[in-house]
Amino acid sequence: MDISTTSNEYSEQNFTNLINAGIVNVNKAEVVKKCDTMANAKQFLDSTFPLAKGSHKDVRSYVVYYQQLLMFFADGTHTGLRDSGQFVALNGHKSEPEAILLKNNGTHIELSFDRCGATGIKDHAHIEDIRLEGHEYWISLLNIEQKRGIHSSQGTQMFTAKDGEDYPLKG
Repeated sequence: MDISTTSNEYSEQNFTNLINAGIVNVNKAEVVKKCDTMANAKQFLDSTFPLAKGSHKDVRSYVVYYQQLLMFFADGTHTGLRDSGQFVALNGHKSEPEAILLKNNGTHIELSFDRCGATGIKDHAHIEDIRLEGHEYWISLLNIEQKRGIHSSQGTQMFTAKDGEDYPLKG
């Protein structure tokens, strides 16, 4: 994903952190629109965790099948990540995960799901939040009312790795 201008202080801070973490590429010009944080977050997912076919914006559900992350579309077709190794862990049941953990260049991204949440109820895939792992904090790409990163006061969070083993993650 490439950023040249941002429309508010929060977006600028978050995307600057993404650039500094080596997750966002700044070689091309691309504008982040102020009012559609979900679209911007899914655009980030498309550029950092591209699908084998299609776009995250069209995904209706995320499911883990054996050790693969599958994304289903409205017409019933499905796809996986272009780089299946980017999927590392999940929380919850494989058919309806509470969270998916992706990894790119050593940095984790967590997609959390909640059908009844303030954000999840409005999204076709029920994504409640997309958080980027920082140094001792997490940055929400969707909850713009939080101007700073979410500090890791929770200790270690346990995920289930795609091979079934425990996958501990700080914060």
